[in-house]
Formats: sequence, structure tokens, C-alpha cells
Amino acid sequence: MKAILVTGTDTGVGKTYVTYNLALEIKRKGVSVGCFKPVETYVREVPEDGKLLSEATGQPIEEVVPVRFSLPLSPYAAEMEEGKEIDLEDLTDRFHRLREKYDIVLVEGAGGIAVPIKRNFTYADLALKWGLDVIIVGRAGLGTLNHTYLSWFYARERGLNLIGIVLNGFSGEDVSERTNPKIVEEMTGIKPICLPRTKGLRTDRRHLLPLLDLIGL
Repeated sequence: MKAILVTGTDTGVGKTYVTYNLALEIKRKGVSVGCFKPVETYVREVPEDGKLLSEATGQPIEEVVPVRFSLPLSPYAAEMEEGKEIDLEDLTDRFHRLREKYDIVLVEGAGGIAVPIKRNFTYADLALKWGLDVIIVGRAGLGTLNHTYLSWFYARERGLNLIGIVLNGFSGEDVSERTNPKIVEEMTGIKPICLPRTKGLRTDRRHLLPLLDLIGL
């Protein structure tokens, strides 16, 4: 049984895209998989990320996203602004129930690994508390070197088990895309998995094989 945090170097880098596609491929292999996004912010009527993840796994959306805020903020900031408290023990109980129910649980973060869920409690703290392996998702193009390195460095310093780095959204339009994978590997010692930009939600499953290898499938 595995539980993995899919975190990012920033917001909007493709965490949900990676989690969604990974969940579909795990399910296609006949392995039971559940997704859990403990807190989703910037929710209107339906949590968009949670809806995608529930469609990938067949879970009820309430099981995927238990805590929702309307403002486009970090969970802790949203808690402060909206006055609705995040109950970490309730989230932990929900997570353990998912671990009992599924062979693999994919936990999607919000923003990056240092983003606070509550005061003095980041997604790195959550990964330590729940015993999560970590996959970092970053952008393919210009600006990713600093963000990816700092995310990797923070995860390492916190003692997390970082199993992979994904650079997402290769288009061939940004000259830095040619060198970023090599430099990220030199800086971190981890060869990044590179995913191309796609028009829809699905990526070619061949690109996901290295990710499946990381989790032993």
C-alpha cells in the first residue's frame, strides 16, 4: 500500500493533470486507487480539481475534497479570510480510511510544498505526518530551475522521501525546455520525467510509464 503527495513548485503547474492521468493509469492496471485533495480553494459551485479526480477514480466528490473555500488563496489564508476552520485530525481520519480502502492513495496538494495548510503547518508537515512519498511537479520552461531546486531542497531538508520530479508542459516553443531537464538532474541528482503539453486532459500513457515505475507498477 502506497500513499503519495503530488505537490508542485507553484500554483498552476499541472498537479491535477498529473494526478488525474496517474490515477487513470493505475486504475487501468487493475490496482485500486483513491485520490484525496484535502483542501481545495477558489471553489465556485463545484471543486473543479476534485471533480476531475473523482471522475478518474469513480469516487464520490465528497470523499475526494472534504474542505472547500471560495477565495483563491492558500488553505491557511482562506481559513483566516473566510472564518472556517480546517480540522487536521478530521482530515487525518479521512486519509486513514482511504488507506484502508485503496491500494494506492494519491494526495494532491495546493500550490507548493511549503504552502501552509494551517499556521505553522505546511504540506511538508502533512507529508511527514501521513508518511507520504513525494512527487514534485514543475513547469517545463523558463523559471523552473530555481523553483524546482528550492522545492527539492526544502523536501530534502525536511526529511521527505522524494521519489520523483515531473516537468510538465513541454511545447518546443521555449528554448529553455531543451536544457532544463539536464540542469535539474545536475542540481538535484534526480532525472526528471518530462510530459508534453496536450490540448485535452489525457496524455499518452507512454509518457506515464516512468511515473508508474516510480511507484512500483
